[in-house]
Amino acid sequence: MSEEPLVSCLCVTLGRPRLLERAIRCFRGQAYPRKELVVIYESFDQPTKDVLDGIDDPDIVRIEAPDDPGVTLGSLRNMAVSKCSGEYFCQWDDDDYSHPGRIAFQMGVIEQSGLPACILMQWFIFDEAGGRAYLSNRRPWEGGLLCKTSLIEEGIEYDDLKVGEDTPLVRKLFSKGLVFPVIMPRLYIYTYHGGNTWSRTHWEKIFASSKPLSDESSRLIRGILDGTYDTAQAAEILDGISD
Repeated sequence: MSEEPLVSCLCVTLGRPRLLERAIRCFRGQAYPRKELVVIYESFDQPTKDVLDGIDDPDIVRIEAPDDPGVTLGSLRNMAVSKCSGEYFCQWDDDDYSHPGRIAFQMGVIEQSGLPACILMQWFIFDEAGGRAYLSNRRPWEGGLLCKTSLIEEGIEYDDLKVGEDTPLVRKLFSKGLVFPVIMPRLYIYTYHGGNTWSRTHWEKIFASSKPLSDESSRLIRGILDGTYDTAQAAEILDGISD
């Protein structure tokens, strides 16, 4: 039986140690066996360095980018892709939460479809300010991309932008028929915490186009994000949300 392809989870972070620690826990909790977490940060980012200095894990790779006031999120993402070892990569945004089965599910879709990329078309959303969880509308959610690394080497890459850098990449993949879209909202929690790249105004539009979940589901999702539940408990909760 052939070995599973290595998947590189690419995490661009900046001065958010609490969120980075959660992203690392999410990575470690993934059921998929062959994976690495590539954390890229800028050289002045001491809080991130402190978190990584306390970790001895060969599956977590750190990339320190030079301090450059003009550097864009897109260029940092492309740098992470160029440094990763995986045959596939996925976005691993530090402020969101991935179900323990996310990588395994998306890699299964890629294997069965024969396409080189898979993207999540619906997911859960949590507004920390309002304490409310939502079921998103259906669209290609860029943060839910898992993609063959060689496509980037062939010229399909992130745009050199500070925000919205991943949208053109996803559009290119769709235009070339290279991505398989899936509807499996339980695999991801997209989170507003007040320090996101996009403004609150942008997020309000997202909330308005989404379906509010019940108070109980909102409470459970908050608990997952806060670390109240372990990996197995979180998976069971997400699998059981149906409202």
